[in-house]
Amino acid sequence: MLSKKIEEGSVFIVFDLEWNQPIGGREYAHEVSELTGEIIEIGAVKYVYENGHLNYRGVFSRDVKPKIYTRMHYHVKKVTGKTTADLRAGVDFKDAYEEFSAFCGNGAILAGWGNSDTDMLKMNLKFFGMDDKLGMFFIDVQPIFSLFSGEKGRQRSVEFAVDYYGIGKSEEFHSATSDAKYTGAILEKIFEHNRPTEVLAAISSSTADPDVKREFSSVAGSEENADAAFRVAEAFTSKCPVCGRKFGIRIAPFRIRKSRYELAECSEHGEFFIRTRAKKNREGKYYSSSIIRFATQNDYFLVASKKEEFDEFGPGGAPVKKPEAGENPTYCDE
Repeated sequence: MLSKKIEEGSVFIVFDLEWNQPIGGREYAHEVSELTGEIIEIGAVKYVYENGHLNYRGVFSRDVKPKIYTRMHYHVKKVTGKTTADLRAGVDFKDAYEEFSAFCGNGAILAGWGNSDTDMLKMNLKFFGMDDKLGMFFIDVQPIFSLFSGEKGRQRSVEFAVDYYGIGKSEEFHSATSDAKYTGAILEKIFEHNRPTEVLAAISSSTADPDVKREFSSVAGSEENADAAFRVAEAFTSKCPVCGRKFGIRIAPFRIRKSRYELAECSEHGEFFIRTRAKKNREGKYYSSSIIRFATQNDYFLVASKKEEFDEFGPGGAPVKKPEAGENPTYCDE
């Protein structure tokens, strides 16, 4: 997947969504898997990249009136503070999305904390019979923050990053609009506290197209041992899942305990994270389970840290702790 180059004048739309969930045990006229959440709020902040800084250009906020999940789920109520009565005050999702699209304009780059919001947005568009192609690249701010804060790939909350940069907490968290504002402020701070060229390089390499499938998986048949299971998996892991081209190697495959890691590259679609696990079935035979996904900053951290562990401790990996008297060594597992 080709990345999006950030240039002078690039527009960023930092957005966040809140959605209601189906009530457990209640029957619906559709499969719940087709709509695991119905959007009830869209919040966004617009920035323009100019002279090494992000400059604020406006805010978007819309409450959405749900058509399917009209009763507030207790968990969503607890997190957001919204009630069932609040759900009646919004506009139709179609109108809210059209306004949001107009706010974004053409060629903008979406940004958010985690990538679940783009998945949820596309799910809602598809469910309600609208075009689910977003037509914009997306960046996940969380791993960008992790990179520049020295968190080494740890997944942190928006509030943690707000505290890290000393950003004032003038609004409650867990509102789509306030969380979009906080995420935008974090992205501003990342530019302020680091060299713009380094930030641009990290962002450009992390852009993803949400309209393209990001992760691919395969489970192979049973084999007599783990080594054979790993070999069988290579038929799947050696080629780009999008175009079928043979992968180039960025970080050669290495194995720690039950998992094998590698970082590969397709000349057309960019870099991929690959992990294969060998597991036992009920008959005592082994099978491989593999995933290939477009590499993110978190994946780079994961592969690099696992490679360091492999280089130091070998295939057995690092012990979790020193054993107490009479205990056997305990090793961390994936």
